[in-house]
Amino acid sequence: MKILVPLDKSRRDGIVLPYSVRMAKALEADIAVAHVVSLTRSLVPHAMREAEAYVTAVVAGHQEEGLTVDGFVQRGDPAAVIVTLAGELRADLVIMVTRGRSGLGKFVLGSIASAVLSSCPKPVLLLSEAMNGVLSDGEIRLQSAYLAAVIWHREARGLYSRDEAEEELVRLAKSGLDPDMLLTSYEARGRQSVLFHWLDLDFQVAALRKFFPEVADTWIDRELPLFLGEQAA
Repeated sequence: MKILVPLDKSRRDGIVLPYSVRMAKALEADIAVAHVVSLTRSLVPHAMREAEAYVTAVVAGHQEEGLTVDGFVQRGDPAAVIVTLAGELRADLVIMVTRGRSGLGKFVLGSIASAVLSSCPKPVLLLSEAMNGVLSDGEIRLQSAYLAAVIWHREARGLYSRDEAEEELVRLAKSGLDPDMLLTSYEARGRQSVLFHWLDLDFQVAALRKFFPEVADTWIDRELPLFLGEQAA
């Protein structure tokens, strides 16, 4: 049995990937993950390379879980490519995520999901983004930028090796954060070549005592034990 899992490098991948892994293990199925770069998007420099790197990372992560996984990156109309791939790979099931809450129609399902559902000869399973409690795009991007900065800061302080930092970025992307924002924010910190001082406890304490002396001691009493406990671990 083979399951085709289209990816779009968004928070929706954090829904469909764990679900497809559970289903593949239960059914002893193989997985094919695919990302389609639209013709317009493919004109952006490095778009194909970034898509290939993303799919390669997803494949590697799933293979570590003992699954048989193939990855595909193609240019074209996303819905048309997904339908074609489903036929070429002889997929038994296509699993996608839709942003819809109920009902049918492209404004509820999303145009790609709607097109695949209406034209794919293979069974299509749609997972609801809304029913899975996904945060808004803005919240996801903010969390992604913040956590990428945290990872880079820990690497800069010697708490992570480069490989460990990259593994954390992949883990966060698989958990539903924005892969593009994670990578962009992480690389931006590296280009600046300066520690993110606002993530440093001593810097925060000094700034609070200077500009918010009335709350500094309270903040330190609450946060310092947690920080020291983390460092000791």
